[in-house]
Amino acid sequence: MIFNEKKAYTVGEISSILKSCFENPAFQNVPVYGEVYSIRLGKFSYIDLGDHGEKETSAPLLRCAFSTFYGNDYGLKDVKVGDIILITGSLSYYPHGSSITLWGKSLEILSSQTGKTLLEKKKTLEKLDKLGYLDEKRKRKIPPLCKRVAILTAKDGAAYQDILKTLHDRFPVSTTLYPITVQGEKAASSIVKALNRANEKDYDAIILGRGGGSKSDLSCFDDEKVALAIATSKAPVITCIGHTIDVAIADRVSDKRAITPTEGASCINPTMEEVLQKKRLLEEGILDAYQGVLKNAYLNLDHLCKQFESHSPKNRLYQEKEKIQTLEANFKRFYTHHLSSQKESLESLKKMLIQGMGNIQEKERAKIKEMNSLLDALDPSSLSKKGYALLYKNGEKVYSSSQLGKDDEVVITYVDGRKKAVIK
Repeated sequence: MIFNEKKAYTVGEISSILKSCFENPAFQNVPVYGEVYSIRLGKFSYIDLGDHGEKETSAPLLRCAFSTFYGNDYGLKDVKVGDIILITGSLSYYPHGSSITLWGKSLEILSSQTGKTLLEKKKTLEKLDKLGYLDEKRKRKIPPLCKRVAILTAKDGAAYQDILKTLHDRFPVSTTLYPITVQGEKAASSIVKALNRANEKDYDAIILGRGGGSKSDLSCFDDEKVALAIATSKAPVITCIGHTIDVAIADRVSDKRAITPTEGASCINPTMEEVLQKKRLLEEGILDAYQGVLKNAYLNLDHLCKQFESHSPKNRLYQEKEKIQTLEANFKRFYTHHLSSQKESLESLKKMLIQGMGNIQEKERAKIKEMNSLLDALDPSSLSKKGYALLYKNGEKVYSSSQLGKDDEVVITYVDGRKKAVIK
């Protein structure tokens, strides 16, 4: 092997040279500004910083790191993807991986992306509202029993395992995973492509989710293209992106919103216990309905039997007999009442008759007494007792002296006898 006259360096020597260069004091307090492409918070927080507006995959990115072990968070919680920030820190070179890192000592937000993001989100929502995709009436119900379900999430994420476990613990269902990128610049296009692929087949429902994250991590779910793909999906879509503070646009247009992947999977199919409970309820309902039908049939039969009995000759005879008995009882009651009334009338008439006869008898007795008095007064014997005598001539009573002549023979009647005499 022939070498150039110039010295050849080993990889280790080059790494040492680069490391010593970055240890130069000129690189210890370097101010760098740029756009936040991604951010990850933790004990060590990392920000990928790039030039503003350079979205190409080949655009250079600078890894910035912050150590928060001593309680200084450098205002990292206020940083969002898309913000323009200024970081002052020390550059360092790591031989393993040949990476350059800017260890931040201070951070300043030069231009916040939050306002821009909210404005873009508002415009997207207005557009979707005009298209009718935000109307709750448009949302479709998840089929009560799904046989095939598409899952759109990160292949190696915990969300996928949570969804699978929940689905298969509830009721047997066939699932197909469509791996997607759930954050970063490529996430939106990855979701749209996966949704389009899923809609090429016949699925009963689609689950789109991830295991939560910061607002910046979930920005892809506010993307207009993602929202349109969800709204126009052939199968109903369940979103479960794990964010409770702010509702993503994807949640607004999806057919069903869940908070966590487990909750989203719980929207698919009932549990076996729920199926058995529903089976028991259906059996009880069928039994109740059957008993109700039997009861109604029995009541109808009883009603028909009573109608038949009411129209039967025997029952008619019985009814006529009852009528006759009623008439007989009424007649007896009327006859008894009439006899009693007539008896009372007769008793009253009898009393009136007796009273009238008594009155008449009294009057007649008074008349007889009066007549007796008159007779007694006119009785000759009574006159005789008073010294009067009756004079008869030839058997006839003499009333006047003119009836008598000389030598007429007369009979004088006294009380105690008669005497003859001659008129002189």
